[in-house]
Amino acid sequence: MTTEQDFNRFANLSYWVDKGKEDVPFHPKKNTILTPKSIKGLSQSYKVLKVEDNTKNGMQAMAVAPIKNGAVDTSEIVIAYAGTNFDDNLDRLTDATTVVGGDIDLSIPQWWSAPKKIDGQAISAQKFATSIKKSYPNAVISTTGHSLGEYLAVYIAAENKWKNTGFNGPDPYNILSDDAKKWIKENPGLLANYRNNYDKIGNFGGNKTGAAILLDVSKGGYNPAKSLDYHGLSTWQFDKSGNLVAPGRSSRDSRLAQMEATTRYQLWNLSVLSNKLRKSHGGLSSSEEIFINSGEALIVVNGVSTMMQDGLNTVIKEYQQAITEAEALWKETVERAQGIGMDLSYEEVIGALASGGATQTNIVGEPTAFYEQRIASAKQMLEEYTTLITEIQTSIDQQLAKDQQLAKDIQF
Repeated sequence: MTTEQDFNRFANLSYWVDKGKEDVPFHPKKNTILTPKSIKGLSQSYKVLKVEDNTKNGMQAMAVAPIKNGAVDTSEIVIAYAGTNFDDNLDRLTDATTVVGGDIDLSIPQWWSAPKKIDGQAISAQKFATSIKKSYPNAVISTTGHSLGEYLAVYIAAENKWKNTGFNGPDPYNILSDDAKKWIKENPGLLANYRNNYDKIGNFGGNKTGAAILLDVSKGGYNPAKSLDYHGLSTWQFDKSGNLVAPGRSSRDSRLAQMEATTRYQLWNLSVLSNKLRKSHGGLSSSEEIFINSGEALIVVNGVSTMMQDGLNTVIKEYQQAITEAEALWKETVERAQGIGMDLSYEEVIGALASGGATQTNIVGEPTAFYEQRIASAKQMLEEYTTLITEIQTSIDQQLAKDQQLAKDIQF
């Protein structure tokens, strides 16, 4: 699975696509192999499927797929969009026109005539995404980026109903279609735009998409002299497994958040497939296109269902373990305090702890309430998932029974 650190590295690598940048080790090209050795922090090797360096409007993009067991696995693709190169007039124009102004077209100034209207980066970003979707129709695609790149990445994810994990991006709600706005409202948790709470650039536009995850990754509080540093990709830290960590956010929280987001995305994909199958009324001959465009159905019933159930059960167990640890922490805190204040009664020890801000409520009660809510959410997802799998399997069985020829063709 692509880690949060992988997304961070791809967001950075997308800047390297720009052939005008001379301060990068190399320019990623189609068929470039990215390895943990060549790109520090990658969890595995990836192959670059396609890049675009649009010299007309300044957009850069890169699509990659993981290499598993020596073969490129195009069932999972990440599209990364580059952020602002402040030496590029077109990037600065995009920031002013699209990010601030909400216009997806660009007007290129010309001293000899009226400004020339051209497609902006948002339009080119969508064309790039469409080309990847067309080339790999059965792929599960996600997006990433940094700054302007994450602005574009969230926009593309919302418009195409994909998952996003990126960094320091202004909110693109001002250019979303009504359909995309409806989708993000109905599917919270699929867009993850990590922002530093002191980053004035990345926090531009508010959070109408609901994608922002605000974290404090600075040290020592706000320092005006470091205002640009708060916007940098390098401020984000990851554990040895590639999970993002920050003050107030444990490695476990990061990992479980990513697992839940991935599960929600798979559930949404399954619900779309289930709706398609329901509309087909079990008639396979009239819905062959459903199978061609929804190859994930054949994968799901051949093992992915077990994997996802295991993943959800893992989420539930992790949160249950967190509750147990919270209770153990409170018990240890009280025992240590009693050891220090041996002449104090139990009530006096509890009072002394409370005066220092340590209470059973904030150590056990509040975390337990949060974890119990997450457990309930995971159990609900597991229930929805089980129902969808049953519906899909039933529809597939009905269709295959009615069309033996297609059953033979797909050898299912």
